[in-house]
Amino acid sequence: MKLREVTKQDEEEIIEMYKEYVISELIPGIDRFEGIRDLEKLEKLTFDDWLEDLKRNKHEENLPESYSPHTLYLAINDNNKIVGAIGIRWKQVPVLMTYGGLIGYSIRPSQRGKGYASEMLKLALNKFKNMNIEKILITCKDFNIASKKVIEKNGGIFENTYKNDDDGYIYMRYWIKI
Repeated sequence: MKLREVTKQDEEEIIEMYKEYVISELIPGIDRFEGIRDLEKLEKLTFDDWLEDLKRNKHEENLPESYSPHTLYLAINDNNKIVGAIGIRWKQVPVLMTYGGLIGYSIRPSQRGKGYASEMLKLALNKFKNMNIEKILITCKDFNIASKKVIEKNGGIFENTYKNDDDGYIYMRYWIKI
């Protein structure tokens, strides 16, 4: 598996993946685009505008002060198919350091349960290696057992939980050494 940024050539497969998320069965308490908010923007943007939005979001000067620059990567399997997406947030802003975390990810519904999420997170963690960051925060809702297992498999050390009064959910907070 490899991670790479989105290109114009991915349009057809990204649209397929987006449609797969839209028709997927909702997991109670988890919305379709949890972990990869960038994908839900495809509902309102053309693909080209969406690509421009992804480019803008990589640069701090284009964002409100309370936001982190972030990069969306596609997870590509050995058959050169997109199996999911993972977003890396590069700046430790308060909301991310409270319950958002620096990495958000999702596997497309048809590819879940194949071990892709663990491998994808491992590859994403490697992107922090040359950044003078010793550890990163990653979170999941307390009932998201699949994500909890992925985080722990990648060395996540549970710190505590955080109850978010805005959405009513309890988030499990993990630290992963880089």
